[in-house]
Amino acid sequence: MMLVSLTASAQSVVLVRPELSDRVLVEAFNRLRGELGAQRFEVILVDAPEGASTPETIDRLAQDKGAFAAISFTRRADTTTADVWIADRTTGKTTVRTLALTGVRDAPSVLAVRAVDLLRESLRELESEQAPPPEVVHVDRRPVPPAVRAFVHAEPPAWRLRLEGTALAETGRVGVGYGVGLALSRRLSERFRAGLALAGPLLGGSYRDTNGTASVRQELAWLELDVTAYRAGPFELSAALGAGVYHLDARSQVEPPLVSRQSQVTGFASSVGLLFELHATEAVSIHAGAAALALAPRPGVAIAEERTLFREPLVRAYAGMGVDF
Repeated sequence: MMLVSLTASAQSVVLVRPELSDRVLVEAFNRLRGELGAQRFEVILVDAPEGASTPETIDRLAQDKGAFAAISFTRRADTTTADVWIADRTTGKTTVRTLALTGVRDAPSVLAVRAVDLLRESLRELESEQAPPPEVVHVDRRPVPPAVRAFVHAEPPAWRLRLEGTALAETGRVGVGYGVGLALSRRLSERFRAGLALAGPLLGGSYRDTNGTASVRQELAWLELDVTAYRAGPFELSAALGAGVYHLDARSQVEPPLVSRQSQVTGFASSVGLLFELHATEAVSIHAGAAALALAPRPGVAIAEERTLFREPLVRAYAGMGVDF
């Protein structure tokens, strides 16, 4: 069980030591202590009060130490779950969460992370700038310290690295090229991200005529701007705009007396598309997207007297995983 009491009187947090015989709770306690220290809070360690832990006893610990929060981990009787109590003196509300421990990998880390998340979520009402009604009891109505407000508005990671499988389709006679892509972007604001993306070499496209076959290799490099259009829980839908460089390398294979040749062309590429993301955790996401590309000059492939120009727009489809850091 974890009980949290919030007071806006200081930038310190009271942590109640768990029983030393419970290794999971002791490890969770140590990790939570380190995380709160990383958030620049003063951590005050105390022994558990006599008797059963209640919101009132934990609340008194916070008041006695002049802290804005007090946290205590306690195992449930069945040893398979732990309760999370939050007695919030900023808003006057008390909530409870139950966390399963059976089958959870690295349970101490999960408990510590959830404690921080729940503490931050309980403080979200500070964003409204509206004080609780005067009839709500057990509310600390003093000004909220800057460090506590900064904790509530913790910025998400600025950078995102995406690795993805990519298919680039020319809908005429060349077909589809396959390969991998890599993108690195930085968050500019809540809705906007910008970065650099690469795709290639994309292999598999080819052109055939009566004189032989030309194999095609393609590469792309572009600057990308992502604009979040819709967000609901872990789901996010964005428009992706891009502008950059396109490179085409074609090699022919022909029968004598014709001679096989290689030719290359580099041009400008622009794209517009949609990107769908599912955030599995705060740092890891999976994604899929599609984009339409326009090329200038419009490339083509020729063998002897026969040739084909690329039909536009080209279509790029991709899917992969992203990591925020």
